[in-house]
Amino acid sequence: MFLNWGNLTKGERAEYMSLQMSSQGGYDHSGYLPDDCGECGACGQPMLGSGWCPRCRARWRGLRNKLEVKEK
Repeated sequence: MFLNWGNLTKGERAEYMSLQMSSQGGYDHSGYLPDDCGECGACGQPMLGSGWCPRCRARWRGLRNKLEVKEK
C-alpha cells in the first residue's frame, strides 16, 4: 500500500506517528480506576476497556484515510 505523506501537514505527520507509536493494547491501570477500565494508550484519558479512546481512534482513522488518498 502506498502512503502519500505529501497529503499531511508537518503537524499531522507528527500526530499520526505519535498515534502509531502509542500503546494500542493491554490495560494501563491507574490505582484509582475500576478493574474493567484503563487509560487511552494515546491521550491517557480514562475509558472503559483498553487501547485507544474513540476520539483518538477516529483521529487516527481520519489521518490514515488522508494518507491513502492518491493525488490527481
